[in-house]
Amino acid sequence: MEESSATSKYRTHPVHRFPWLSIEEGHLALARKLSHAAKGLTGPEVVVIDGFVGLPWDNFIARLRVALQEVAQERAIRWLSTETCFRSTSEIQHLLATSLTDDPVFGRVFHGDLRDLWQAKRLERLQRTVEEVHNDTITVIYGFGASLITDQGWHIYVDVPKDRGQQLAGQKAITNVGACEPEGFVAMYKRFYFVDWPMLNRIKRAQLARMDLFVDGSDHTAPKLVHGDDIRLALHELARRPFRVKPWFAPGVWGGQWMKEQFGLPTEAPNYAWSFELIAPENGLLLGNRENFFECAFDYLLWAETDAVLGVPVAARYGSYFPIRFDYLDTMGGTNLSCQVHPRVDYIRDQFGEPFTQDETYYIVTCEEDAQVYLGLREDTDCGALKADALAARDQDQPFEITDYVNSFPSKPHDLFLIPSGTIHCSGANNLVLEISATPYIFTFKVYDYLRRDLSGNLRHVHLDHAFANLDPTRTTNWVRQNLIPQPELLRDGPGWAEYRIGDIGHLFFAIHRLEFTTAIDDETHGKFVALNLVEGTRCEIHSPGNEPVELHFAESIILPASIGHYTLRNTGNAPCKVVKAFVK
Repeated sequence: MEESSATSKYRTHPVHRFPWLSIEEGHLALARKLSHAAKGLTGPEVVVIDGFVGLPWDNFIARLRVALQEVAQERAIRWLSTETCFRSTSEIQHLLATSLTDDPVFGRVFHGDLRDLWQAKRLERLQRTVEEVHNDTITVIYGFGASLITDQGWHIYVDVPKDRGQQLAGQKAITNVGACEPEGFVAMYKRFYFVDWPMLNRIKRAQLARMDLFVDGSDHTAPKLVHGDDIRLALHELARRPFRVKPWFAPGVWGGQWMKEQFGLPTEAPNYAWSFELIAPENGLLLGNRENFFECAFDYLLWAETDAVLGVPVAARYGSYFPIRFDYLDTMGGTNLSCQVHPRVDYIRDQFGEPFTQDETYYIVTCEEDAQVYLGLREDTDCGALKADALAARDQDQPFEITDYVNSFPSKPHDLFLIPSGTIHCSGANNLVLEISATPYIFTFKVYDYLRRDLSGNLRHVHLDHAFANLDPTRTTNWVRQNLIPQPELLRDGPGWAEYRIGDIGHLFFAIHRLEFTTAIDDETHGKFVALNLVEGTRCEIHSPGNEPVELHFAESIILPASIGHYTLRNTGNAPCKVVKAFVK
């Protein structure tokens, strides 16, 4: 892995190198591969190009048409699109109404199939057309779900990272699956999350073992190409060594300046509120050789190497779902987050179709002297009065003091606050929070947001019905002090090193430890993955059997697959190191 920023040791583009990996680039290279593969088929010359939401299909295929015409010369080419299979916009809207709901933010996970969005007669007509034999003709079937049309031929899958898809959605450069026109970003993201991503992930997962060519469509004008066998081998090797996913960052109304300054992020953003440091459903992996690299979804590694990455005990419980997330909440020079609550397990399952809920913790990496964390209700809180004030704020623009109802605790570096679902909470201004949490991440029910508007000037939505249906009135001051603000407990130590348990209660399925060392410390994965973050010190190395040392810089997160077993952290900086470790209990 390597540095990508001239101003910070934090690496925003951690590339995992495989010197043997062959990577080609461009539509002309794709056309050559396609033409050559079609000639080599024993049956009809059929090429299937499937892909993920976020790809501007018309532009991508237009460029490929030009390139293939140049390469194929006199050979005829038939271009067939799955776009002809889709139902009308109104039919699709009716079909997805249960998943998209009337709520502006939340929906229900769609468990249907892409073929549900197609008309059966149109699908049958396209399949018959594909089966027609045309001598010396290349048939290219492309579009969402192209791999569902036929099993024959040579299969290509074009992936687009989810952060890139969101960027293009914000520019109205793409549409949702089956849509004719782009919508506003909030509506498009909601459709991505609840419909498009889970629906297309099922196809993408099935294609992982089948695809002959993988295409990184991050830049649809310059696609990067990798043979299917090569990406599968790279994933196999990566699952047996420490790895980082590609983080990405987003501004927000309460965001701060710390990450922008320390990570060398682009300065045109007004702030950075969040990092997607390790949020499995939206992160990618950067795989490369000595000269070039490409991106694929983190999902691929989890699907291909489930047991090696997660460990058999975790996989038995969660399947290929990566259950822990790391992200930064930056309010350094910013303002308070909204005061909020997250859903109980039964509620998130019944209302939104999610299998796990959004339990959280706040680890304070750094902060200003006046920083606070708001956690739990005061002993004297009248929840009816809180709801009345929250309603008046929402409906009549009436402000109120959240500290009349919610505890405020001073924060300092290396404090940990536990936030099981149902607990009212928020980070105050001037904190850099490493959020170590369960993977679900959008189910935030705002109780009070200080009458703020978002970066587009719209009043931020609060979900009071959801919030007060989940607010636990027993999480009050004394209970919070006894259960949610733990003190470190020494587990083991030796000369210059120690391991502490810093967060482990029955309400959370994961535990958090801290490894402290001046020179080195040995540890084990114990058959389950561990997620690490260097919260103090400049850098350290991770040594594991059969692998080259992997460097970890301050504030970076890394995953140690279950397959590693024993590992050693060695301090290679000029100050003592502290590393937080999260794992499934």
